[in-house]
Parts: sequence; C-alpha cells; structure tokens
Amino acid sequence: MRNRRKGLPAVYVAVLAVAPMHAHAVRIDYAVDVGVERNDNVLMSSTDPTDSSALRAGFGFVVAEETSTVQANVGGRFDYWNYVDGPQSNALETSLSGRLNWFIVPETLSFTIEDSLEMRPIDRFAPDSVDNRQRVNVLSLGPNLHFNWSQGVRGRAELRWIDSSAEEADEFESQRVSAAVHAIRTLDQTSSVTLSLRGQDVDFDNDLTARDYRRYDGYVRYQKQLVRLGFGFDAGYTWVDYADGTSASQPMLRGQVEWTLSPRNALSLALAHQLTDSSDSALAGIGAVTEVPASLSSVSSVVDASVYEEDRVELTYAYRHERLGFTVGPYYERVDFIDSAAFDETRRGVVMQLSYRLSQTWDLHTFADVARSSFTDLGTRTEDKRFGLGLSKTWSRHWSSALDYVHYRRDDEGLFGDSRQNVWYLTVTYRNR
Repeated sequence: MRNRRKGLPAVYVAVLAVAPMHAHAVRIDYAVDVGVERNDNVLMSSTDPTDSSALRAGFGFVVAEETSTVQANVGGRFDYWNYVDGPQSNALETSLSGRLNWFIVPETLSFTIEDSLEMRPIDRFAPDSVDNRQRVNVLSLGPNLHFNWSQGVRGRAELRWIDSSAEEADEFESQRVSAAVHAIRTLDQTSSVTLSLRGQDVDFDNDLTARDYRRYDGYVRYQKQLVRLGFGFDAGYTWVDYADGTSASQPMLRGQVEWTLSPRNALSLALAHQLTDSSDSALAGIGAVTEVPASLSSVSSVVDASVYEEDRVELTYAYRHERLGFTVGPYYERVDFIDSAAFDETRRGVVMQLSYRLSQTWDLHTFADVARSSFTDLGTRTEDKRFGLGLSKTWSRHWSSALDYVHYRRDDEGLFGDSRQNVWYLTVTYRNR
C-alpha cells in the first residue's frame, strides 16, 4: 500500500487565511462531481488484464484575488476513488498549482508562497496505472524586498526556503535555501530588461542516493508586450558545485512567444536549453489558473534528485469559434542527467483537442495524446497513445453530465511489453458559476 504520510501543502492554509480579510476581492470557483468508471485493464498488465469498477468523488477549485495588497491564484483538484472490485486499493489523488504574494509593507516588503503538487509516476518505465502514481510536492516560501537602484532601475531581492517531497521517491526529499537579486530597467511602455543573479544551497535528506550541491545562475532577460504579440528571452549561465568537489556548468537560453494572430487564432512557442532539476522545473511550471480543473494534473516524467541538462521546444496553435474549438501542440524534450544513476531520455509527442457545440446544451469533445520516448542508456523505446471521445449535456446553469471513453495503449520494447486499456466514465457535475 502506498505511503500517505504527506500533509496538505501550506499554500492551502495561506490562501484560506488571507481570503477572509479581503472577501470583497476574492473570487472562488469550484466544481463537485461524482461518477462511475469501468476499466478493462486497471493495472495496465500486458499478460493478465484485470477489469475494475470504481466510484469517484471529485472536487476542483480556483481561488483568485488581485489587489494592491494580495495577489493570489491557486487551482487544484481532489479525486477519491472507491474501487468496488479489482486488485487495487482505494486512493486519494490530488493536484495543485498556486502562487500567493502578500505585501506586508506597501510597495516595499512582500511575502510569497508557491506550491506545485502533481501526480508523478513511481516507475518511469512502467505504464501509467493507479498503482504507478505518487504525489510529489514542491513548496517555496519567503520574503521579497522591493527598492530602487537608481532613478531608472528598480530592484528586487528574494529569499526562499524550498521543501521537496515525494510519497515513494525518498532520494528526492530535500530542503534548499535560495537567494536572488534582480535589477529591472524599463525601456519604454512595452519593453524591459532584467539582470538576475541567483544562488541555491541544496541539502538532500538521503546523502547515500543524492549529492548535495550549490547552484549559481546569472542571466539577462528581455521582454516586450504589444497588443497582439508578447515575448521574453533569457540568456545566461549556470554553475553547479557539488559537495564532493566535482562541478558542472552550462549556458542558459530560454524563450517564450505569445502571438494572437486574430481574435480566433493564437500561436505560442516555448523553448529552453538549460541546467535544471525536478524541483526547479515544478516551480517554473506554475502559471495562471483560469478554469476549474476538470481532471488531475499529471506529469509523465519521473522525479529525480539529479541535476539535468534540458533541451525543450513546445509549439501550440489554438483556434476558437462560437461552436468549434481546436488545439494542437507538438513538443520535443531531451533530458541528459548529470549523475550516471539516472537514465537519459528523449521524448517527442503531440497533443490535440477538438470540441464542437452540437446545440445550446450538447457538446462533443475528443482528444489524442501521442508520446514516444527513447532511453539511450538502455537502448529501449516506449510509445504511449491516448485517444478520447466524450459527450456532455448542460441541464442548467449549475448542473451538467458527461459520458467519456478513453483508450490507452503502451507499446514497450522493454520489460513490460505491450498493454491496452479501455475506460468508460459517466459523471454528474455541479458548478457554483
């Protein structure tokens, strides 16, 4: 049975503590759903498929506030699975992504809390199944000092304590202290340049499976925001000094572009060449949550204590119409771990989503998610494919229901072999807005 000792992230408590003080400015959206699932291969076995029936109760929410004193955006979801039959145990699965910034002294001193909670695989080589998921949480908190370097340059100093934890991956457990200073110069009404210096001291709980280190980053960021086009680029360098005397270094290049081609068409591009790690990547992935999560946020990459070199490119095109919505997003990622105990991976994939409004109360949606991974150290490859089709009915402003079908298949050249899964899910949802 999985270890469930990890408590709720502190950001929950922080948001709930601040929200009542500014109730007039807080927006809370939530959805409660219940449903029944039928799965014909719940453990994704290639040799002995076992079917299962389950009842699920879910709760998703978004808390947002934007005032001169508090800026908060937190979204999350809880799913409790009660398995009526089958080989697996009942489970509570959760996800959260959020940031809270509280100005203690107006325009001078603020305090920031960030939290990333995701379901991650326990074994990266095994197919995704209910027994191959663990909660991974990264919590960051600390003060910010805002000041002026000169008449044209603003400054910000940050101090963070970061705690990383996982249910099963003990080697990932760590605490780190991070300090950063930023000098920001506004060039005009649409653009700015920022010089940033950051240092981290990383201390792992288990020194037998992970190496403590200090990390230093220095980079320059240029960003510009126009009416339809916004972009930002980072260029710099990263140094990592290990406690055992070894070191690693790598140039840093990052960028993102958001381009609204027309009121109905949008294009985005993100790219990176950098040294990073699982904790840093989780915090960097925290973004604005605008809609109540309808499903759990999950990441296919496994957590690891090692620093790794990352090359990543993501391209997304979105089309929105009154009745039709379409999104396609191809991506490429190469992960090269510094420590030899971890296995390097090259991953290519594409995610496509299509929705169509049949009438005022009926909606049809479908998706395809295809990913191919190559593990060069092992000489093996895996291919994961998910295809889904769903029909939803809106009964009133607050009530809706949906019937969804998902087909998942794993083609594996390794030890686990090929496996297939078909899932039917019927759900009823209540939304407060």
